[in-house]
Amino acid sequence: MELTKTAIPEFLNGGGEMGELIRSRDWSETPLGSVETWPQSLKTCIRIILTSRQPMFVWWGPDLINLYNDAYRSILGGKHPEVLGMPASEVWKEIWDQVGPRAATAMQENEGTYDESLLLIMERNGYPEETYYTFSYSPVPGDAGGAGGIGGIICANTDDTQRIVGERQLMTLKDLGKYLPDCVSDEDVYDRTISILKENPADFPFACIYQTDLKTGMLEMAGKTDASIADNVLPVSLEIESALAAEWTFNQVIHTNKSLIVNGLKDKYGQLPSGNWTISPDQALVIPVVQSGQACSFALLIVGLSPYRQLDEKYRSFFQLVADQVASSIVNVHTVEEARKKAEALIEIDRAKTAFFSNISHEFRTPLTLMLGPLEELLAQQEGTLSLEQEAHVMATHRNALRLLRLVNTLLDFSRIEADKVQANYFPVNLTTLTEDVASTFRAAIEHAGLQFHVNCRPLTIEAYVDRDMLEKIILNLLSNAFKYTLRGTITLSLEQQDDNAILRVKDTGVGIPAEEIPHMFERFHRVKYTRGRTYEGTGIGLSLVKELVLLHGGDISVESEDGMGTSFTVTIPLGSAHLPEDRIMKNDYEVYTSGLSETYVNEAFHLGRDNGTGINGHTPGGEEKARVLIVDDNADMRDYLQRLLEKQYWVDTAANGREACEKIMAHPPELVVSDVMMPEMDGIQLLNHIKHGPATSSVPVILVSARAGEEAKIEGYDIGADDYLIKPFSAKELLARVRAQIRVSRLHQQAIDILQHSADELEKKVEERTAELLRKNSELEQFAYIASHDLQEPLRKIRTFSEMLQKGLQKGMPVNNYFEKIQSSAARMAQLINDVLDYSRLSRTDSQFISIDLNTILQQVKTDLDLLIEQKQALIKSNCLPAVKGIPLQLVQLFTNLIGNSLKFSEKQPLITITGEALQPSERLSYPGLQDDMDYVKLEFTDNGIGFEQKFAEKIFTIFQRLNEGRQYAGTGIGLTLCKKIVENHHGAIKAEGGLNEGATFTVMLPADHQTS
Repeated sequence: MELTKTAIPEFLNGGGEMGELIRSRDWSETPLGSVETWPQSLKTCIRIILTSRQPMFVWWGPDLINLYNDAYRSILGGKHPEVLGMPASEVWKEIWDQVGPRAATAMQENEGTYDESLLLIMERNGYPEETYYTFSYSPVPGDAGGAGGIGGIICANTDDTQRIVGERQLMTLKDLGKYLPDCVSDEDVYDRTISILKENPADFPFACIYQTDLKTGMLEMAGKTDASIADNVLPVSLEIESALAAEWTFNQVIHTNKSLIVNGLKDKYGQLPSGNWTISPDQALVIPVVQSGQACSFALLIVGLSPYRQLDEKYRSFFQLVADQVASSIVNVHTVEEARKKAEALIEIDRAKTAFFSNISHEFRTPLTLMLGPLEELLAQQEGTLSLEQEAHVMATHRNALRLLRLVNTLLDFSRIEADKVQANYFPVNLTTLTEDVASTFRAAIEHAGLQFHVNCRPLTIEAYVDRDMLEKIILNLLSNAFKYTLRGTITLSLEQQDDNAILRVKDTGVGIPAEEIPHMFERFHRVKYTRGRTYEGTGIGLSLVKELVLLHGGDISVESEDGMGTSFTVTIPLGSAHLPEDRIMKNDYEVYTSGLSETYVNEAFHLGRDNGTGINGHTPGGEEKARVLIVDDNADMRDYLQRLLEKQYWVDTAANGREACEKIMAHPPELVVSDVMMPEMDGIQLLNHIKHGPATSSVPVILVSARAGEEAKIEGYDIGADDYLIKPFSAKELLARVRAQIRVSRLHQQAIDILQHSADELEKKVEERTAELLRKNSELEQFAYIASHDLQEPLRKIRTFSEMLQKGLQKGMPVNNYFEKIQSSAARMAQLINDVLDYSRLSRTDSQFISIDLNTILQQVKTDLDLLIEQKQALIKSNCLPAVKGIPLQLVQLFTNLIGNSLKFSEKQPLITITGEALQPSERLSYPGLQDDMDYVKLEFTDNGIGFEQKFAEKIFTIFQRLNEGRQYAGTGIGLTLCKKIVENHHGAIKAEGGLNEGATFTVMLPADHQTS
């Protein structure tokens, strides 16, 4: 094609890339002829499409020559730009059987066509592709006009492919989300999934689900969309390790939990179900159905891929979403099943527990009856028959037997209600009078405890039908609960009528209930922990029983409370009998109602309301000093019993709860604490932690007393720090033996501590004396070293002087000169050795002050001192900017002199010495265990290229008088590196040597950093 040099016609102006291509084309060689000859109608159409953003084309002339705009290029795909100017039948030969007749209608019949979302299998990118287009063919008359004068077709296109495919896939996902959550089993999930996938044969030409069983190594088919899938292709059952499973990549997908593509299905298995399409899929995708984070898949989803779509990221994501929905549904099924099993197990446990309580309650009643009878006979005997102590024992036993009977009866009532075996009898009663009578029995106990009791019961206009025993239990339980948790103030009981209901309200000014506990107040066995009250004892079913009894009357109960301000329980009971079962409504029997329930509740209240009586017994100890024992228990009878048991042998103090016990321990520390576990305000566990974590009380032994039996309870007690653990009920002998043992051990422990303390004091005194002696001897040794060095140096100086004078008087070359040289060399070495020994002895002094030192100044001074040797050796010394340290200046000069001198001495070639310094990093401290934790350090490295040493001698070279080389070749005393190590240790640092034979050496030194110098 050649660019025309003529002026651009106006109708071809603009148009982007396609405008440029049309302008640059030589149309004279095409059926359309040169641009100048084009009919005006064609020019108009070209102008329309070039200026439009809608994908448009023009087919012109008998051959329907193809012209199009920029927007249409995306529809042509890979066919662009070759198809510009080609006949339409060649451009779209793969779909001409569909679009050709429509073009003929427009050209031959002068009638337009319109198609909405028409499926067209196009081949525009090298493969057949599923597409959907909305388009209309509009005939365009030629300039000649008249019948049959249609010049061509103009067409506007809309690509609906993404919309059609997206809606189809969204419908599949929507159906999965709608129907799978209701499934009740794995099989149900798989069946519904297959049914939903059948509804989308365009994306799922065929699909199959295999359940995986890694234990048996088998795959079991859970469903398939087309029954025509042969068993030799996808069998009903398949081994994971079989050859067929390997062809489908099942094993690999299971182990990697990643989807894989299987190619060449046609060659392997022939014709397979094709869904909406006329040709069989040649690819399949195997997807693991697995929960996120799970190691093993539930199943495998095998999907035949559409032959008219590429498996791009969007297509793959759709299949993954399907598998994820199936996996989520399986998880939901398992979760629901587990919840169902747990619920059934809980129901069964609850049923068994109820039956147990019912049976055990009946079994308890017989021995309790046999206990209470003789006890009541003993109490009824004439005064003086029993001693005061015996009478106290019998009364405590009778009181606790009655309490046990009440608890047993409560458990029995509750178990009967749970088993739906309670038969209430509803009598017409004067509810106002009945309530006042029951409340009056509690007045004495409440007022005896120092509380005010107000009863305000108004008359009712409608007769009430109630079970009198049940109503009495409701009132007594609510009053007992209020009394238990009201330590001061008022308890108010009121009864009034609101519409057709009786409103019974028990209000107190007690400790109140925390807001988070209120929703649980009527749950069985629930008790508020660490609340203040008269006792922590109880079953935790009193309020739950009250609720059940109220519900049997068709009523309701609620609670309002503010922590620390009080509580109000409100019971609503419908009046009249219309709401009650007719067969349980009784006629008035006119008999006087009597009940013994009140006596049990009131006696217990009297006992709870008495003064705690905690304090120390008044017995005066005689003879050997008695140990002080603190008894902590919220049950007054238990406190009294333990006190009576122990006070004959020990000072005994008592406390009603852990908080009171802490106060008494601070005032008078005991030698032993015997504590109950379950108590109000502060329980035994909290008390134990308080004792064991207090510096002054950590050695005080604690015996925990608990009703929790069994090995686990004992182990738990010891784990939390108890010295001993006693399980109720226990014998008096056992308690006395354990108390005696703990006090003996405690006293022995204290004696051992005193002995150790005395020994430690003696040892410390001896260490101080020894240290002073060592310091004195060290001072004497330093003085001796100085004097000895001075006395040794004086004759050495004379030897060197006179030998030099004698040598000068001799003629050169005489053999005797060699002897004089040896004398002078040995004398010089001896002088150096004496100086080194003197320096080493001085390093033992610790009175030198650490000051801030600039190591760069130290280095410069040493280089000046060694200037002649450095020049003689032609040595090169490099260093970075060294950091400041805290140290002793003279010793650090000695350190640098020895290390640099060592490098200069032990070299056979031009010495290269590199000195670097930097802050020691925290990660490096582990390599130097001698460093102090509270100090920061500087790391110095002295590296040379000298003769080095074998690494096995890295520690040996710091030993005094230790030399690795012959003295004749390298002169020295063997003290230089020992001095270095001593200097570094004086600075609380560390030194380490690394090297290789003939590979040089590196000495690493750690010194304290100076933070005052930036």
